[in-house]
Amino acid sequence: MHNKNILLFITFFFCAFHTIKAQKQSCNLILSGHVKVADSSAISFNLVTVTIAQLKKGVLADSTGNYLLQNICPGRYTLEVKYIGFKTIDTTVRINKNTALDFLLVPENKQLANVTVTGQLIEANKVTTAVKTTLSGQALDETRGLSLGESLKSITGLNSIQTGPSISKPVIHGLYSNRILIVNNGIRQEGQTWGNDHAPEIDPFIATKITVIKGPASIMYGSDAIGGVILLEPKDLRKMQGIDGELNLVGMTNGRVGAASGMVEGTAGKKLEGLSWRLQGTLKDAGNAQAANYYLGNTGFKEDDYSATLQYAKPGYGGEVYYSRFDTKIGIASASHIGTLQDLYDAFKRSEPAVKSDFSYSFGRPYQMVNHTLLKANWFVDLKNGMGKLTATYAYQRDIRKEYDADVSFNDSIARLNPPDLYFNLVTNTADLTWQHPAINKKIVGSIGLNFITHGNSQQGTGYSELIPNFIDYGGGAFIVEKYEVSKWIFEGGFRYDYRWLRAFTLDPTTLVEKKPTYNWHNSTVNAGASYRMNDHFSGVVNFGTAWRPPQVIELFANGIHQSAASFEHGDTSLTLEKAYNTSASVKYNTNNFEAEIGVYVNYFNHYIYLKPDSVPVETIQGTFPTYTYTQVNALFKGIDFNFTYSFLKHFSLISKTSIVRARNLTINDWLINIPADRFDNTLKYQLKGWGKIKDFYIGINNLAVPKQTRVPPKSDYVSPPPGYVLWAADAGCSIPWANNYFDVSVSVTNLTNVAYRDYLNRFRYFIDDLGRNISLRIKVPLDFSKHHS
Repeated sequence: MHNKNILLFITFFFCAFHTIKAQKQSCNLILSGHVKVADSSAISFNLVTVTIAQLKKGVLADSTGNYLLQNICPGRYTLEVKYIGFKTIDTTVRINKNTALDFLLVPENKQLANVTVTGQLIEANKVTTAVKTTLSGQALDETRGLSLGESLKSITGLNSIQTGPSISKPVIHGLYSNRILIVNNGIRQEGQTWGNDHAPEIDPFIATKITVIKGPASIMYGSDAIGGVILLEPKDLRKMQGIDGELNLVGMTNGRVGAASGMVEGTAGKKLEGLSWRLQGTLKDAGNAQAANYYLGNTGFKEDDYSATLQYAKPGYGGEVYYSRFDTKIGIASASHIGTLQDLYDAFKRSEPAVKSDFSYSFGRPYQMVNHTLLKANWFVDLKNGMGKLTATYAYQRDIRKEYDADVSFNDSIARLNPPDLYFNLVTNTADLTWQHPAINKKIVGSIGLNFITHGNSQQGTGYSELIPNFIDYGGGAFIVEKYEVSKWIFEGGFRYDYRWLRAFTLDPTTLVEKKPTYNWHNSTVNAGASYRMNDHFSGVVNFGTAWRPPQVIELFANGIHQSAASFEHGDTSLTLEKAYNTSASVKYNTNNFEAEIGVYVNYFNHYIYLKPDSVPVETIQGTFPTYTYTQVNALFKGIDFNFTYSFLKHFSLISKTSIVRARNLTINDWLINIPADRFDNTLKYQLKGWGKIKDFYIGINNLAVPKQTRVPPKSDYVSPPPGYVLWAADAGCSIPWANNYFDVSVSVTNLTNVAYRDYLNRFRYFIDDLGRNISLRIKVPLDFSKHHS
């Protein structure tokens, strides 16, 4: 404990020393300039905002377009210049002396330039009245190196469902898997997400902002966005001439994880004005993770990802090509694969695995290998005569998953080839066409769109039984969304209609006769909501929406061992579509030293599908596995999210987050299984900002309390829910001057007291504990290759 906390002490001392040293230096630099309009449109310049993102400091320009920002510390900042109906300017500048910068606003849609602004920004292509939360800036930086599921647990109302220490997927208000839609750089992420062990095939380093929409968002994003949508958004490509970038380095003691992610971007210069590019890549390597009292054997992972973007944009038209590739190899905890039925029952009772492990970076069977490829191309054009904006997008995705059982083949020649026991190859094509129509009476904005999607899945492998059959499907949808602003209100409504067609290719194991069961589903979706801003301190939103999704192939046809989940699963071909009716509301209140938000929701499901544990495990030649069957019931979800931040004694703040969800199985009039326990998350933080050359020093301590999940039917699972737990954590960090720039350094410690615990939503809680103490060191270094700076 003493040795491991040296990193935390060094970071605290280093940041504090430089902060105290710099306290006498004042931050008195000035940024000023003038905002102009590209086509001489008549706009209200005193509604143009100029903001320094890192400092959360902004001003309105005066009536002629001049602006002035004072009391700025030397450093590298992101500037945002915004005016409704014009493209947001998002650029990075270094300020080491009093600086003058002029900006040129380019119309987004010429017909929107005269829309009356009343303090709320209406964007036709985004959901306005849904309850949502954004993770960005320092809050996002503090999660670097974690999986997407773990990163989002810092947001109130979110959790993760896990399969061991390295596989995690997001949970929103108790809903997960195919009910949560992930949108990666504007494209629906289409991987093999139907299993609890199938984590999103996404590198979180690509995003500078992650927005979570809580509740149905099917109108804009697709009929199956029942539980919510997670939007991963990279920052806008560089507009100004030059080349810059960023390097993120992460090290973690638990699993001895090392991660490095780099990004470089630039423009083509004056000869090809409007052409921008970006390259990004990430490497991760981890060995066996460690619980409080023992190593978790065969839990290492390796990951390498990269992406490239090329964009050409001019006033009125432009396009983009984006390519990304995600590769990972993940070890599955060896304690989860059991030989005999008695061994399995004994494993359920043990507090530690029967076979002890040591640390190692190498791992073998069982494991999974996943590769995901995405290619996106889009184009937009502002139509003539003020007829709005047309955007077309096409995306190709290929997801390959290989799962390897714990045992190798008895045939030596086959064993040497090391073929996977399960091999899935999913190919997805999507096409979208959206028209943002001209503003109607300067008050109504909206979009009309068409969507098309098709999947084709083929599988092979050496497994003696088929988990899912090969299949193809097609889907299409059409939607309309309209938004109306009046006084302090924004009203939003939408309608969507979708059709889905599925054909599977099953093989009778007895007669070897192929069958081709075919399904057709179609349904409509509606959404209505309103947001109200009383003043600068109080606002609220209310939303009602319906959503639906057809049963997935695995839910219909599963019949075999799911290797990486260490389970035997059964489908049900009689399952019908699942439909949800959701009502949610949220109220926000903020003053100079206090911010609070409370949200409530009620979500009724007709024919909710879930994986129900059977009463008796199954014994096979590959081992003994818990068995599950996909089951359909009526269900009711309801809950509360509450969070507040209270700043006191000038530099201290208390951050509190509470998430409570209740879910009933209405078919049996009892509780529903696999629902998150209550979470109470509280942080005390001390912060100093802009003191001389040192910026954003902070140190904090966190307490997370999760009581036992007692709201489950008796004897509804193989193992009763584990006891509740209380975890402590601490972190410290700051921005330090370096080579005429700043780099960010932080250290965090999770499970500070090294508590042995098991989380109810971890599928492997049957066999192993969750992670013990983990110390993480994060360094973010900005890169600037330009010869000239603004």
